[in-house]
Amino acid sequence: MDNLKATFVPRPSKPLFSLYNLAQFGFFLFGIPNNSFGSVDVTDQCNLRCDHCYFFEQDHSAQWSLEQWRALFERMKMEGFRFYQCTWVGGEPLLRPEIIELGRSYFKYNTVTTNGSISLPDWKDVSWYISVDGGRRIHERMRNTPGLYDTIKRTIDQSEGLKITIAYCVTSENYIEIADSLAEWNRNPKVRNMVFSFFTPVRGLDDSLWLGWDEKDRVLELLIKEKKVYGDFIVNTERALRLMKSDRSRSVTDRCPFAEKSYALGPDGIMKEPCMLGPKADCDRCGCVVPFYLKSLTDRNLIVKDVLKTLKKMVMNMLSVCWCGV
Repeated sequence: MDNLKATFVPRPSKPLFSLYNLAQFGFFLFGIPNNSFGSVDVTDQCNLRCDHCYFFEQDHSAQWSLEQWRALFERMKMEGFRFYQCTWVGGEPLLRPEIIELGRSYFKYNTVTTNGSISLPDWKDVSWYISVDGGRRIHERMRNTPGLYDTIKRTIDQSEGLKITIAYCVTSENYIEIADSLAEWNRNPKVRNMVFSFFTPVRGLDDSLWLGWDEKDRVLELLIKEKKVYGDFIVNTERALRLMKSDRSRSVTDRCPFAEKSYALGPDGIMKEPCMLGPKADCDRCGCVVPFYLKSLTDRNLIVKDVLKTLKKMVMNMLSVCWCGV
């Protein structure tokens, strides 16, 4: 921990009323509106074959054309769809940037999840999630692509003014490199922050990538401690991280907020069930951050407890200042 503090690069604080704060307040009062969050599989193609990728374990028919997507979005608009947020995934979504270009004109907030092997378009209104799962050796082994790590670094270095997040999927192979990865990417001025998910077991994939509950709980505690050092550089909130632990995870996944409230469209425009991970995913061991993030915004008991804890801490800090001045 001392070494991490020595390499930590301070980042500007978020404004008091950030998007997260506003969303938390709105969802606390009214709940999550249907179809506020979701995903679109841009393509059924990818230029990589990663060990932990769920996508190619799913069944897909032929991918839709640009005009088919345009027709669907227009029909959704006619039906009053809210077009709030969309995450563009795949496959590798940048193999078909024209689909995302079209979708950006409909959705208010857009996130593109990419493997970083393709140069990023100059879309400054988009949030970019670049997958980096560990250091060079482990990441390239999991992605089966020598040289990929340096390619990702060049992709990031060549970008200008883009909102880039490193998306780290924790597995049994790379959990030991979390601290080093945090220190490395925190030093890169073009990386805004990091988000951590966990490998979700999927029928057809190597189940050994799953950490196991005891190890996962230890990693979650590590991330909670690291968040005290890195603050908002780690996107995951402490509340959401605690919800992912073994004693609380099923309380979220048994009634998954994403499956109940969100949408996930395949490359053929057909709704995927129960979510973007598809029907072969083991929901009981879900490592996706989204359902836990959504639950953290809407569970009133958790929110009230956290607010009271924060207020108590503020009062104690104020009293300690007063006592020091006596």
